[in-house]
Amino acid sequence: MNGKVILADIDLGRTVITDGSGDIRVENFSPVENKNTYIISQEKIQEKKYKNVEEVLNDAPGVVVQNTAFGPRVDMRGSGEKSLSRVKVLVDGISINPTEESMASLPINSIPVETIRKIEIIPGGGATLYGSGAVGGVVNISTNSNATKNNFFMDLSYGSFDNRDIGFAGGYNVTDSLYVNYGFSYINSEGYREDEQRDSKTYLGGFDYKINSKNRIRYQGRRGKETNDGTNEVTKKILAENRRAPGLNLDVDTNTESNTLDYEYRATDKLVFGTTLFNQKQKRKIKTESIDDIFIILSSRKYDDLKDYYNFYDVKSLMNAEFKEEKDGGKFKTKYEYKKGEVIFGYDYTKANIKRNSNVQSEVLRSYYDGEGGYITLSPGDRKAVTNQVKIDLTKESHGVYVFNKYDITEKVNLTTGLRGEFTKYKGSRINGPNEMPMISPKLKTIETDRTMENYAGELGLMYKYREGGNIYGRYERGFITPFPSQLTDKVHDKALKPGQENGFMTPPIVNVASIYVDNHLQPETTDTFELGIRDYIYNSYVSLATFVTDTDDEIVLIQSGVTNPAIKRWQYKNIGKTRRMGVEAEAEQSLGKFTFNQSITYIDATTLKGNESAQIKKGDKVPLVPKIKLTLGTKYALTENLSLSGGYTYVSSKEAREMTEEDKSFSYKIGGYGVFDVGVTYKFDEYSSLKAGIKNLTSTKYNLRETSIEAVPAPERNYYLGLNVKF
Repeated sequence: MNGKVILADIDLGRTVITDGSGDIRVENFSPVENKNTYIISQEKIQEKKYKNVEEVLNDAPGVVVQNTAFGPRVDMRGSGEKSLSRVKVLVDGISINPTEESMASLPINSIPVETIRKIEIIPGGGATLYGSGAVGGVVNISTNSNATKNNFFMDLSYGSFDNRDIGFAGGYNVTDSLYVNYGFSYINSEGYREDEQRDSKTYLGGFDYKINSKNRIRYQGRRGKETNDGTNEVTKKILAENRRAPGLNLDVDTNTESNTLDYEYRATDKLVFGTTLFNQKQKRKIKTESIDDIFIILSSRKYDDLKDYYNFYDVKSLMNAEFKEEKDGGKFKTKYEYKKGEVIFGYDYTKANIKRNSNVQSEVLRSYYDGEGGYITLSPGDRKAVTNQVKIDLTKESHGVYVFNKYDITEKVNLTTGLRGEFTKYKGSRINGPNEMPMISPKLKTIETDRTMENYAGELGLMYKYREGGNIYGRYERGFITPFPSQLTDKVHDKALKPGQENGFMTPPIVNVASIYVDNHLQPETTDTFELGIRDYIYNSYVSLATFVTDTDDEIVLIQSGVTNPAIKRWQYKNIGKTRRMGVEAEAEQSLGKFTFNQSITYIDATTLKGNESAQIKKGDKVPLVPKIKLTLGTKYALTENLSLSGGYTYVSSKEAREMTEEDKSFSYKIGGYGVFDVGVTYKFDEYSSLKAGIKNLTSTKYNLRETSIEAVPAPERNYYLGLNVKF
């Protein structure tokens, strides 16, 4: 170790790290905003023995983690099914949100928990600084990549379902000017359900080099590979008999890559320029099976009541798909500190390209049930498989310019203002086909996308610091949400099929699995948010309270069928008139002798104010997948200096969901709520090492990670873990 002391100054969210000479090593360009922010420290993450970021956020106030077949999504302030487009997740200031929602994922679990310094949960917008996608809130994950002090962390653990994981991370000052960091995580586990296996590896590394007192450069790289040999959803009837029953095969192989390069130039003590260049890649191979019924109905042109029914039952299909997303971008910022405040000017550029190539093919259809009690074999020429092929190549390119100013009116009152303009361009194509099936002519269709959008955002905030540690604030924000490229098309029933033989007798056939892609002319959303909040320390207790209202015009909603087979699943994206999300967020933390307690509750009412007849949504309908309540309770008791007990309870209330019937009619149903207890014990051998053990879902609460009206994936019941932590 070198002899120079590293100090850290922390001032209300602004972090500046210095060395003994006073030279600045790290400048945080994020301004102090008038919002309630919940911070999850490195110590708390290690104490609870979380194995990934998803588990950390599950326990966080105001955050609901949604489960999908390809990975988690983070919901805040009633984002619901729109969480990928309304909540921004950052790693060291760079967004990791994908620009595709059907086969992409939010790669939060590719960030090893051993490398995390803190996680900031910032509810309620950030459109000025972050542009589209931050209306619900921001999750900012800060790693040890710029800690600039010697450190080492290691975790070893074993748990239920043969879960084995090891992770380590560290950093070292090679010289007074050069700091290097590294990290590795490995998880291997069987699934809660039968016939499931998961294997995940993540590598990362980087450096922070201070060229001189005015110039600094930093690089951070991350590589991840995950193999998930799993199974898909099963019917709720099967789950009622066996919670661990496997579904049909679902194999997903995912590779992620991230590279970030930062450069900082400090012209004067008051003026700093910063540049960040980044590249992110996500590649995924998917192989899955499904069993479905296929119905083909042919009718006479002259006599509508003359119909031939071809009913094929329990047809097995196989999907092979490849998905790729690559995102390149740059952030350019200038920060100037003046006598009574600071101002930030910025320009953001992002270009994201998604490619998807999927092929769904059934077994060859040979015989059918005619609806009158008999099975008939098709003629040799009509014996075909049902195929559905899709090729997507879409690009979303955006340019954003913004200015953010914080002005101290007095020592106790500050004013924040911000403006942003963003230009977005979409370009690409979606090719569907050639698709084949018995008695139907092959069909090929291409949809070209070439659209542009302009959006503007702004905010105004006022904070009054009425005493040390206590303040009250109010803010207004005008925001926007631009669609994902793949949201610009719907997949609906194809009602213009042609029979395989043009004999003049048959009208366009009706086929339940035949779909077509159509342009939906989707528009961006605009939002208006009003928020009031207070935070204070009262009698050794930290307390924060916020209330908010967010009105969204032209909200984008998704209506989809309840099946999970991509070949026959249909969906529609619609702009509806107006929605309103109203809520209250409260949290508190106390320290009483050997006890520490924490509590949080979030209440949200998300309702449609103005519906859309074509979307079959009317005034008063609930926004889908938004639970009204999330409650967290936690406690820790120090039996001795070395031995402590902890417990926690998390409750998420029920929520509504919306689907389409076979006739493309919309209907709603309810997904039940759940509450989960976790308990743990920690023994510290010394200041460098500790042993942890615990039980998750102590009461074996039965709930589902995800579900439709027909199918579901169950959450694990009671499970155990044992882990060893070492740090220097």
